Amino acid sequence: MKLKTTKKQIRENSYKILKFGYCEIQALTNYIRPFAYSAGYNGWSCDYYTIDGVTISTGYNPIGEYTDYKTVKKYEQKAEKINANFDYKFETKRKKLNNLLIKMIKELAEA
Repeated sequence: MKLKTTKKQIRENSYKILKFGYCEIQALTNYIRPFAYSAGYNGWSCDYYTIDGVTISTGYNPIGEYTDYKTVKKYEQKAEKINANFDYKFETKRKKLNNLLIKMIKELAEA
């Protein structure tokens, strides 16, 4: 279950926040659940995930630092291949996607 929170609370309590548009990292986050979400006047704004000490904000109106589109696309395409492989079991896919997500975050942090 996700907790409803405000963007201000996330900004105040997060070390680093990375921003992703709606469905931009859908394949990468396929097997993890967000811990919270924010909503505004028009409804749902974004979901929040915590990966390796970094907060990820993804949705229609996310917060945080912009990310390099080419790097994100590269990892998202790798994640799509993992999701499409029916030889992998659930746990294997979840671990592989989590490792990909951690690699992407490290690469984006170095840029």
